[in-house]
Parts: sequence; structure tokens; C-alpha cells
Amino acid sequence: MSSHAGWRAVRPVAAVAAALVLAGCGSSGSSTPNAGGGGSPGSSTGSSSGSSSGSAPSGGSSGQVQGVTLTPQGSALNVGQTARVTWQPQGKAVSVAALTVTRLQREPISVFSDWRLDRTTQHSTPYFVHATVRNLGNTNLGGATVPLYLLDQSNTLLQPSSFQASFPKCPSRPLPKLTKGRTTSVCLVYFVVHHGTMRAVSFRPSGDFKAITWAGHVGG
Repeated sequence: MSSHAGWRAVRPVAAVAAALVLAGCGSSGSSTPNAGGGGSPGSSTGSSSGSSSGSAPSGGSSGQVQGVTLTPQGSALNVGQTARVTWQPQGKAVSVAALTVTRLQREPISVFSDWRLDRTTQHSTPYFVHATVRNLGNTNLGGATVPLYLLDQSNTLLQPSSFQASFPKCPSRPLPKLTKGRTTSVCLVYFVVHHGTMRAVSFRPSGDFKAITWAGHVGG
């Protein structure tokens, strides 16, 4: 499997992951982007900033961290394979986890029929990325955001949207309480502008980290 050399830096995609307001919420919601992630209830916001998920700890790019042998940077994996990774979520100590992308799903925009979408989002393609996270370290990962990005056909990294209201099909929320040895499943939502396509999923906790990627069959 070829590597994804020459990627563009994560760029603004707020027009794609603009706030999605539940229909019927009235003026309590906002249909404009909120890059700070503090949208009103019933909204979903996305941001392009790769730093919001934390950073790669010094010395944690290869070798061992807390006794765990890490997957080398730049590894190209298939969906279903596991990477052992480390990063430092905002406000937390260095974390170590076994991360597996388990399923990729392309969805019709109609799955958001109960949400009020702006014009750009109406003409985007939603992707759901399913993954499992097993905590291998001593830090409780509750509330952390896993730095997984979607790599699209133009080599742009897109950050997942986050929902203030419930979206059971794919919650796209931070991790629940997750102590050492525990495993949880996550589903993240991405919107690719102009009906773009997914190339891969990328673990990239910082700009100088050579991403670990997953690629495989995309259902839908």
C-alpha cells in the first residue's frame, strides 16, 4: 500500500462542517460555523485545526512509551488492523492506546434530514468512521478527542464534526470514561465538500508527526 506523501496541511473546512441545527429548534441554534466548538444546543461543529486534539509527546514518536511498543510513524494499515499510538490530549497526561479503524461508511446527505443544513453542507458527502480505542496507559481518556482525520481526494485532512445534540447513528463525541485496560467503540462524522471522496483515515496528533493511515473498503 502506497504512502500518502505530499499531503496538504489541514486547512479551513468550516464551510463543510458548519453548525447543523435540528429542524424545529428555531432561533436557539445557529447555522454558522463555530470553530471553537462551543455551538448552541442542537448543533454540530467542525474545525480544521489539528492541534485541538492534543499533541504528540516528546520522545513518543517511536519505540516504547509506558512499556508499550508503538506502531512506527508513516505506517499504512488496512481497515481492521490495530495501531499502538501515543498522544497528549489537551489538559491530560501522555496517553497510550490501541487504535483500530473497523469500518468506513459513505452515507447519503438524507441521513441529516432532521437537521437544518446550509447550502455547502447540502452538497457535501458525509462519511462515518467506526473505530475502537483500548486504553493501554495510566491516563483516564474520558473526554479526550482521538486525533483521527479524514484524508480526501485532494490530500486535505478534515477534522470530524462534533454534536451538541444526540445523533445516535454516529455520535461523533469525545471518549467516555476510559481507564487502563478498557475498550470503547467510537463513530466519527466527516463532511467532504463538493461530494468529494475519502482516500484514507489518518492518525496525526501533531503537524510534525508522520501520519499512520488506514484504508479499505468504503461501504454505502
